[in-house]
Amino acid sequence: MEEHVSFWADPATWVSFAVTLFFILIIWKKVPAIFAKLLDERSLAIEEQLENARSLSEEAAALLAKYERDQHAAEKQAAELMENAKAEVKLMIAENKVNIEEVAKRRAEVATQKIAQAEAAAIKEIRSLTVSVATSAARDLIKANLKDADQDALIKSGTDSLDAKLH
Repeated sequence: MEEHVSFWADPATWVSFAVTLFFILIIWKKVPAIFAKLLDERSLAIEEQLENARSLSEEAAALLAKYERDQHAAEKQAAELMENAKAEVKLMIAENKVNIEEVAKRRAEVATQKIAQAEAAAIKEIRSLTVSVATSAARDLIKANLKDADQDALIKSGTDSLDAKLH
């Protein structure tokens, strides 16, 4: 028992009619073109961002390479500076050794001169004491063996000549 429903009373007719009307409206209002335009704009924006990202990546790679070159150059320069500093230190050490040797040599010469001066002063003092002792002994001997008048003249002439010879 099927019931026969009229065409306009059938719900499937109205659903078909509504779907058809919906698609006609969409096409008439150009909704697919609007969606296509939106998708194209979004696609262009994404392409632009990708191109931007590529260029930034290339710039970053170039900067990284530049910084690496600069770092290598700085390391090389630091190594050269260290080598120069080591060479300067060695040169300064050699110069200081020479200076120390010269100072030690000069001090040794000064000490030798002071020793020589002290020896000369000691010899002079010994001579002076010897002259004084010899003169005193000669006076005593002459006093004991000569007369007073002869004694004074002889002592005076002997001491004068002895002083002249020793000094």
